[in-house]
Amino acid sequence: MTRFSLRLPQRQARMVALAVAYHLARPGSELDRQTMQEYEHGLAELPAALEPQLEAETATLELSPLQVTLLATAMSSVLSELKMYSVFDTMAGESARPRSTAPGFDEKLRALFPEIAEDPAVASDLAGEMTMLRRELPQGRARERLEEERRAAEERAPAAKKRWQFWKR
Repeated sequence: MTRFSLRLPQRQARMVALAVAYHLARPGSELDRQTMQEYEHGLAELPAALEPQLEAETATLELSPLQVTLLATAMSSVLSELKMYSVFDTMAGESARPRSTAPGFDEKLRALFPEIAEDPAVASDLAGEMTMLRRELPQGRARERLEEERRAAEERAPAAKKRWQFWKR
């Protein structure tokens, strides 16, 4: 199986951790839409590999093509949250009301990026950085590998025989 190796500076590793946490907080995020089964190797595996490296200068991750595509999607979702964060912060005012609909997102964001508690507008800067990081992901190659794996699986599977349908001419 193809693996993609990512070497991330600490700040980028924290962005990945935030995206993974957001992804995992959404119900059904680890379900394959075709089979309705949990992914064998989805993003649920990443926290155990990433969390111990968050305080280091750099972090290294080995991702499958599926994990790359799931991470890119998760980052897109987090980008939307970050872009609206300061607006939601203003609306929330002094209350402790969460700014996100994803359970635990606010806490995780502030734990990974404590400067946001002081100045919620920092979230917009973080969104820009995450956009750049998302663009650096090998998404194209990952999609190609997934398609190759899908085709190979179809070729290995015995072809389902179609019964002759006499009512169709």
